[in-house]
Amino acid sequence: NTTAYFVIRNVFAGWSQYGMSFRNVTNADVENSTLFKNQYGLNLVSSSDAIIFNNNFINNTVLQASDTGGFQNSWDNGYYSPSGGGNYWSDYTGIDNCSGLFQNSCPAPDGVGDTPYRIGPSGTFDYYPLMRPYIPDTTSPSWPPGSKLTPFRITPTSLTLDWTNATDDIGVVSYSVYRGSMIMANVTASVHELNVTGLNPDSTYTFKVEAADRANNLSTNGPSLTITTRTPVLSIFTLEFWLRNLYLVLAGAAVVVAATLVIFLRRRNAARPVTPSEPTRVFHGPSAQSLKAPNRNQGRVKAYFWGTAQATQCLRSVRMGAPRT
Repeated sequence: NTTAYFVIRNVFAGWSQYGMSFRNVTNADVENSTLFKNQYGLNLVSSSDAIIFNNNFINNTVLQASDTGGFQNSWDNGYYSPSGGGNYWSDYTGIDNCSGLFQNSCPAPDGVGDTPYRIGPSGTFDYYPLMRPYIPDTTSPSWPPGSKLTPFRITPTSLTLDWTNATDDIGVVSYSVYRGSMIMANVTASVHELNVTGLNPDSTYTFKVEAADRANNLSTNGPSLTITTRTPVLSIFTLEFWLRNLYLVLAGAAVVVAATLVIFLRRRNAARPVTPSEPTRVFHGPSAQSLKAPNRNQGRVKAYFWGTAQATQCLRSVRMGAPRT
């Protein structure tokens, strides 16, 4: 019986009634131990605030573990961190297809079972049961030869990155994407694509991706690339487009002026009235012989009437537009 904080590590206990048993204790920490072929692997009675993680419970015959304190104790150390996870249970029947805090990033196995392990009849759980006996994980993920980081959908201000899978002896749980030396995003292991926005047009950037496992071991040989964003294509509806293409403006204006002038001249010519023409009329006056009269007065009368007729005919011809001779 104790309320003091105490830690038990690196214990191997087997072939007994109890591998470990605690009654009325608070703040116990049991880790990195192996309890095998006992009747009861670990027994907690009326205890609270205990944490049991990274232990191996192997073939204990009656109960792998029991806990009368219910949810007052914790049988795992969370998901992330070098010492995160629960315990290895030799009778666990779950599968490992997913990863993440809620084991919902699939497919991305991480060495942790996708479903919790129930601790005896009490109803408490190990939420992150290990799929194989616990050994401290000090191995970083790695990238197979030919691993690639590929850009696509490149615009002046954005692009999308796609990468191949990294590998790990237990399981990759996340990827970190870098722009230069700064982490730009962290994504779960089931994600292999990232949309990058907020870039500058016609600018050069370097990107890299690295993988991490549940123990926060980080790879160092991830694929990288250097890429230049596209030069923006200006819209014809912007002032900048026309200023950059002044020759187009001048050429277009010249074409418009020339076309307008041609249309104007054609319309003016089409509207001009056409004067009807008549045959040329030639007037022949009387011969000198015909003007001769027996007497002087008769000659004057004939000349008068002939002149009057000629003047009338000439005036009529002028009005009709016919030339005179």
